[in-house]
Amino acid sequence: MKRFTSPSRSKWALLVITSLVLLSSSIQAQSLLDDLNEDVAPAHPVYATFKDTRIINVQSNETPGKNVMHFVIAHRFGQINEGAYALWGLDNASMRMAFDYGLTDRICLSVARSTFQKTFESSLKLKLLQQQSDDSVPVGITLYGVTMARGDSVYAGNIENRTFKNRLSYTYQAIITRKWNEKFSLAIVPSFTHRNLVAYTNYGHDQWTIGGGGRYKIAQRVSLNAEYHVLLNKWRDDVKNSLSMGVDIETGGHVFQLHITNSRGMFERAFLTETTGGWMEGALFFGFNLSRVFDF
Repeated sequence: MKRFTSPSRSKWALLVITSLVLLSSSIQAQSLLDDLNEDVAPAHPVYATFKDTRIINVQSNETPGKNVMHFVIAHRFGQINEGAYALWGLDNASMRMAFDYGLTDRICLSVARSTFQKTFESSLKLKLLQQQSDDSVPVGITLYGVTMARGDSVYAGNIENRTFKNRLSYTYQAIITRKWNEKFSLAIVPSFTHRNLVAYTNYGHDQWTIGGGGRYKIAQRVSLNAEYHVLLNKWRDDVKNSLSMGVDIETGGHVFQLHITNSRGMFERAFLTETTGGWMEGALFFGFNLSRVFDF
């Protein structure tokens, strides 16, 4: 006897099969759309190339955000090889205070005062280019210019002409940076420094340096930093290239930087062109920077 399938049962089976096919097609289409959206995700600027506005001594590409005040207190102690009598340099500290204010997210104005040579500073920092996540802009370029006024009573040897103009010096830098990945960042910093007055005629008014700095992140809030600057036209026999190494520690709203360097001064003219300490001789200085931001 020939068996027949119920018409109503056949319709239900066809409806279930059709629904499953449509659902599978919808899931596949959604997956393809998700992949497409990921492929065309818009590029964005690369942030946090460095933890703070300075790598150690030299400027990084970072600037405070708009209407943000960045306050830095820096200490640089005496030479470590001064021995126990000077508590390995801790008895002879110099200090620098700086206020950096973000006019925009890319422009910063700063003023600072160092006890070393009683030097005042006024500077401008501008992010010219920002590295992009898709490498359409592979590097960041930041321009920095600072005017320094030496305020101590002994200036340029025994020269009597100590007008305000003669106390001035200037440094101009291009800070070229790239964040290679979440851990490693690198900066190349060519610098030009000019003094209005020098002690002797064979001392050059103008000096060029080329420097580099890097950061390697070893933990969520800790990184190792280093920088080195080569004086291209050495103007004095006792002047040495500046080498600094340190560690950055982020603690809440503060960035705490510990470092060892052969440069006593903490402003550009001093550490770029007036470094006389030698690592091999133990003429090193321990120091730290402590920064805090205030959002207005």
